[in-house]
Amino acid sequence: MPAMKSLATFLLTLTLSAQDWNYQLLPATGDSPQPRSDGTIAYDAETASLYLFGGQGRGFLNDLWSYSLTNRSWRNINPSGTQPPARRGQTLVQDKQRRLILFGGQASGFFSDVWAFDLTTERWSQLGQDNAGPSRRYGHSAIYDPETNRMIVSHGFTNSGRFDDTWAFDLTANRWSNVTPSGTKPLPRCLHHAVFNPEVRQMYLYGGCASGFGPCPLGDLWSFDLRSNTWTELPSSSRTPGREYYGLTFDTRRNRLVLFGGSGGGLLGDTWLYDPTQRTWTQLELPGSPSPRSRHQGAYASDRGVNFFFGGSTRNGDSNEIWALSSSLPQQLRLSGNAVVNAFSGLAGPLAPGEYISIFGESLGPNPTLTLNSRPTPLLFANSTQMNLQLPFDLPVNRDITLRLTRNGESSNELSIPIVAAHPGLFPMGVNEDNSLNSATSPAASGAIIVFYATGQGTNPTQITLEIGGQRAELLFAATSPGAAGLMQINARIPAGLPTGAATVKLRIGDAESQPGVQLFIR
Repeated sequence: MPAMKSLATFLLTLTLSAQDWNYQLLPATGDSPQPRSDGTIAYDAETASLYLFGGQGRGFLNDLWSYSLTNRSWRNINPSGTQPPARRGQTLVQDKQRRLILFGGQASGFFSDVWAFDLTTERWSQLGQDNAGPSRRYGHSAIYDPETNRMIVSHGFTNSGRFDDTWAFDLTANRWSNVTPSGTKPLPRCLHHAVFNPEVRQMYLYGGCASGFGPCPLGDLWSFDLRSNTWTELPSSSRTPGREYYGLTFDTRRNRLVLFGGSGGGLLGDTWLYDPTQRTWTQLELPGSPSPRSRHQGAYASDRGVNFFFGGSTRNGDSNEIWALSSSLPQQLRLSGNAVVNAFSGLAGPLAPGEYISIFGESLGPNPTLTLNSRPTPLLFANSTQMNLQLPFDLPVNRDITLRLTRNGESSNELSIPIVAAHPGLFPMGVNEDNSLNSATSPAASGAIIVFYATGQGTNPTQITLEIGGQRAELLFAATSPGAAGLMQINARIPAGLPTGAATVKLRIGDAESQPGVQLFIR
């Protein structure tokens, strides 16, 4: 089953108080990156490491470092491939393919290019050129949406002014689309950050500077709903002092935005939490907090429940410190519907009998037990962040099932999920006639036979169609894959005359469709 750990959306319902939280300055042995501001960091759970790219120290930088939380040491990475030019104020997110995705920034000029660093091969590749989508910019914000495999970029500025637009970069097709809504939206601004709440698929954008359009600094908070492409300002009975150049994370374990420091009438060293359910800000008064600073960066480790802040400008100059903010609060499991997905498509929603599904979360093990309608269900795979299983074929259609997780004697809430006749998800790569996986470097010929696999077809799939490049393909075989109950095999002939390059693939079973973004490469 494909690993999609970034979809982790088990949340913890907690009551927060300052004494439950603490900061820790992480030690570092051996070589360390030079102190800097406006460098960007991202966290990789598989290696338990923070990754740092670029920023401004003794000039503009394009170095790449990793910090091991296990060894408490830095490593200066010497990547292969053409490297991004040096810059500061870029954004950096990690996708579900374990790539760091870099966008924009500023050096002697401004950038709007997109780069990917593969954490497995340690190689850079350029995914998008300057001026291919949004204008060149610095001081913008970006998040990653695992459900659609897109990076969402918003606001920012160049020397020609500030922006209020929002763009999506499809990391499957490497293509930009403008998703700026026509209605209400935040003031044009820069020097802010945004974070992502996976449970409700909302991007939160806070503060920054709106010189020429409004206050500088700002203290407002907005949400961008990725399902409806709409902005909403979030009111609060309390409010933080306005700021720019701050650090921001979203703590999925505690369902809180975590805000630290920044600049607003001087350097700030305060820490605030925002509860999106109660819509309230709460200040944490913590002994041993980092010194006031700005132009630092934040990252969150969902597998550890720890918020990290790196670098920035202090009263004593630039820093290369890593501070960890965490809470010792007890865990209370809460199950979210967005954590239960089709194992091939990664999409949540109704499920079908016999479907292979994945459940993502935090601290799922050891030895989790899953019940469906109070019936224990065998697991195919389980670790601390992911469980894979096949739903029983005898589930009643057009009725809801209840799902509950038990771990170490503790039970989650019951989650009710509709069961439908079909909920197809395609494995995102086809198999060529020579048994190689179809890709840009291993394309298929027009008119050749291609094989796709799917799950979620239900017990009696009818009206099966496969479209390739918008044309209906001839189906040669569409039934249960031999020896693999619950797995559907589709052998089809690629329509003749399709242009070379990437063609979209869509499977329909009755009125149900597979996920967007699946591609077939044709030579």
